[in-house]
Amino acid sequence: MHAKLAFGNVRKSLRDFGVYFITILLGVAVFYAFNSITDQEAIEFLGTANKMMELLGIVINGVSVFIIVILAFLVIYADRFLIRRRKKEFGMYLCLGMRQSDVIRITALETLIVGAVSLAGGLLLGILFSQALLYLTAALFATEVPGFTFGFSTGAAIKTVAVFAAIFLVAALANSRTIMKSKLIDLMHADSKNEVMKLRSLPLSLVLFIVSCIIIGISYMLLVDNGLLEPSPEFAAATVLVCVGTVLFFYSLSGFLLRLVQLARPLYLRGLNMFTLRQLNSKINTAFLSMSVVCITLFLAITSVCGGIGICNTLMAGIEKTTGYDASVRTVFGNYNAETGYVPADLGEFGAFAASKDYDMAQGLRESAATLGGKPYDELVSESVQLDFMVDTAGNLTMGDLDEALGKTIKDYAGGVVSENYGIYPVYLLSLSQVNDALQLAGKDPISLDDKTCAVIADSDMLADYYRDLVEKRPSLTIGGESLVLTQFSDQCLETTSAPMNTGALVIPDEAMPETVERMYSLLDVRCASVDAEQQFGDLCGAIENTTEPDTWPITVSLTRTMVLEQSVGLSTIIAYLAVYIGFVLVMACAAILAIQQLSEASDNARRYSLLCKLGTPEPMISRALFAQIAIYFAFPLVLAIAHSVCALIVVTDVVAVFGHLDIGQMAIVCAASFLVVYGAYFLLTYLSAKQLARSA
Repeated sequence: MHAKLAFGNVRKSLRDFGVYFITILLGVAVFYAFNSITDQEAIEFLGTANKMMELLGIVINGVSVFIIVILAFLVIYADRFLIRRRKKEFGMYLCLGMRQSDVIRITALETLIVGAVSLAGGLLLGILFSQALLYLTAALFATEVPGFTFGFSTGAAIKTVAVFAAIFLVAALANSRTIMKSKLIDLMHADSKNEVMKLRSLPLSLVLFIVSCIIIGISYMLLVDNGLLEPSPEFAAATVLVCVGTVLFFYSLSGFLLRLVQLARPLYLRGLNMFTLRQLNSKINTAFLSMSVVCITLFLAITSVCGGIGICNTLMAGIEKTTGYDASVRTVFGNYNAETGYVPADLGEFGAFAASKDYDMAQGLRESAATLGGKPYDELVSESVQLDFMVDTAGNLTMGDLDEALGKTIKDYAGGVVSENYGIYPVYLLSLSQVNDALQLAGKDPISLDDKTCAVIADSDMLADYYRDLVEKRPSLTIGGESLVLTQFSDQCLETTSAPMNTGALVIPDEAMPETVERMYSLLDVRCASVDAEQQFGDLCGAIENTTEPDTWPITVSLTRTMVLEQSVGLSTIIAYLAVYIGFVLVMACAAILAIQQLSEASDNARRYSLLCKLGTPEPMISRALFAQIAIYFAFPLVLAIAHSVCALIVVTDVVAVFGHLDIGQMAIVCAASFLVVYGAYFLLTYLSAKQLARSA
C-alpha cells in the first residue's frame, strides 16, 4: 500500500517534483562528469600532461567537498518546501487513520523513487557530459583523441551514488523530523497560514533602502581603492559591508518598491499591479535572508566563471609572446635591499665558478655538461644569446626618478599591485647589442637608437601604458654621468617564461654602460638543434641545477618552450574547469531555490487566483501578473549580483594585469549567455508550473 501511494503521489505531483527532479539530475551529471575527467584510462593519450590532470583531480576532489555541501543544502531545502506544500495532504492521511510512521514511510519512498530516477538519469547525462569534457581536454592540450574513446569511471560513479545516497538519507531524516513534530491541526491548516511581515513601516523601508545603497557603494569604493593583492583591514571591511548592504537591500526592498510604484498612481492601479505588488511585498519581506544569500552566491558564481575563464584566456593569449625561444636559463647574481642597497647573492663555490668563466653562461653550461658527463652542450644548442641585467649602484637611477620625469606614479597605472617602496629600486640596464641579438634570435625587429638616446623594454602589460606615456614626455635620464633621451618603448619578451617577468629595463648603447654597474641577473636564450634536443637540454639544465658538484654553473631557473606550454595549458585547464564546476553548481542552486520558493508561493496563493477568476479577471491578465511577479523575484538578486561582480572584476583585472591583459568584455558576454540558459530555464519552468497551479485552483 505504501509503495502504491508513493508511486501514485509522484505520478500525480510531477509538476511539484519537476524542479526538484531536474535539479538533482543536473547536480548528479555535473558531479560525475568533473570527478571522472581524471580517470587514467580515459586520458592516457595526454602523455606528459597526465601530471597536470593528476593535479586537477586532487583540486577537484577538494572542491567537491564544497560542492557536496551546496548540493546537500539544496536537496534538503527543496524537500522542506515540498513537505510544506503537502502538509494538508499528510494531515488528511492522519485523519483517515494512518500513523505518523506510515506517512514517514510514504515520504521516504517518494524520496527514494525521485532520487533513484534522477540519479540514474543524471549518471547517463553525466557520461555524455564527461565525453564532451574528454574531447575538450584533448583540445586544450593540443592533442587528438585516438579514435572513439568511451570513458566510464567506475570510481566516479560509485562516489556519485554514495554522495547522493547520503544526501537523500539526510533529506529523508529531515522530512521525518518535520512530520513527527507537526500537530494534526497545523497540518490541516497549513495552506491558510500567512507569512508574518518583518517590516511594516513604508517610510522606514525607504530610509533603509537608501542606507543599504550607501553601504554597498562604500564597500565598492574600499574594494576598488585597496585591491585584492593582499589581505587588509579595508578588504575585510569591504567584504562585511557588501554582505550587510545586500541583506539590508532586500530587507527594505519590498516597502521601497511599494512606495515607488504607489507614487505612480496610473501604474499602481493598472490591471493587477496592485495585487502583484502586494504579493511581492509580502514574499520579499519575509524571504529577504534567502534572497540575500542567493544574491551573494550568484555574485560568487559570476565572478568565479568570468574571472576564472578570463584568467585562462590571459594565460593562453600570452604564450606565443613568452615562448620566443626554445629555452631560457636564468641566474640571479644579486638582490636589492631597501636598507643596504645592492647585495650579492650567496652562490658559494658555484658563484666562484661563474666568476672564473667571466660570467659567460654558454661556456659555463658547456663545461658543466662535460663535468656531469651529459650530452655535449654544442650538440644540443645551435644558437644562444646572453642578456645581462645590470644596475648602476653609483648613479642609482631609480623607478622614483622615472615617476618624477613622467609626473605620475606607477601606482596610478598598476594600483595596489606594486609595493609601497618601489620608488627606491634601481632601473635595470641592458646593452643594445645584447638586446638586438636576442630579438634577432626570436625573429623580431631590432631596436635602433640615435645618438644620445635610449629605449625602454618591458613585456608586462601592467606597465605598458606607463612607459608609453613616459616615452611621449621624452625625458632626459642621467646614466653614468651621461644624459640619454628616452625615445622608444618595446613590449617584446626577452625570454621563454610562464608569465611576463620584465617590468622595465633601459636599453642603452654599449659604450654608455657605466663602469660602476653590478650584475643583478643574467639570461641565456637558446635555440636548440631539434625537438628532442630541447627536451635533452631541459634535462641537462635540471641536472646542473640540482647537482652538488662545485665546478658547475649556478642555475636559478630554467624553462623550455614545451615546459611552458604544458604548465600554462595545465594551469588554464584547472582554472577553467574549477570556474565552470563551481559556477554552474552555484547558479543551478540559486535558480532552484528561487524556483522552489515561487512554486510554494503559487501553491499557497492558489485560492487567491481562484477568487480572481470568480471576480471575472481574464486568464491572460492573471498569467501576466504571475509572470511579472516571478520575473521580478528572479531578476532582483541577479541584477544586484551583476553589480557586485562588475566591481569585483575591475579589481581582478588589476591583479591579473601582472600576467597580461584580462579581457572581461568578451567573457562577460559568453558567461552571461551561459547563465541565462540555466537561470532562464529555471525561470521558464517555474512560470509554467506556477501557471498550471493557478489554473487548477
